Amino acid sequence: MEFDFTPVITYFPTLLKGVGVASLIAIVVAFMSIVGGLIVAVISIYTNKVVSWPLRFFIWLFMTTPLLLQLYFLYFGLGEWILIPAIVVGILGLGFHYMAYNADIFIVTIKSVSGGQYEASRSLGFGHWNTILYIIVPQALIRSIPQLGNNMILMVKDTSVLSAIGVAELVYASQYAISVSFRPFEFFIVIAMMYYVINILMELGQAWLERQTAYRR
Repeated sequence: MEFDFTPVITYFPTLLKGVGVASLIAIVVAFMSIVGGLIVAVISIYTNKVVSWPLRFFIWLFMTTPLLLQLYFLYFGLGEWILIPAIVVGILGLGFHYMAYNADIFIVTIKSVSGGQYEASRSLGFGHWNTILYIIVPQALIRSIPQLGNNMILMVKDTSVLSAIGVAELVYASQYAISVSFRPFEFFIVIAMMYYVINILMELGQAWLERQTAYRR
């Protein structure tokens, strides 16, 4: 078997565009899933069952069904009534999927904050929601960094699943080049290396963030 990476060099700009699309999606999804997951967690813990139970069902639903099935449901299922661009479906699908996982993390970390801190804050004159927002949530965020970082690394790799609905991320971008050059093995090697580099950079960023916040735990 002979290797020929010449087509990879030729289509490398196309692969970089795919990286750019995947990165943009990952940034939007990261913001959506972390902020949304935190809101879902706070509401599900500190509100009555009428509100919290539907949110817990949301978490359960997205954690127990495959991501690809969720994307197909949004794109092909809802697509029968509502025409939604593939990239929007990809962002929503990944966002809701990881929002559920992040909400589960936040529920655990919020509950891990000592109840005595809530009582002490209230005794100092802080209101209920001020105590949650300024005392409990910041500590929960810091404690959740390792798990959130792992989730975000997994999410970046899962952007490749969006190729199934036609989003022009890295894997999808390579498919055209492979269909023209007939060199799938070489392209798959390069794509794997590109994901590896992205993961290493994210792991380094996560480690730096953990070091910066370690003294606050």
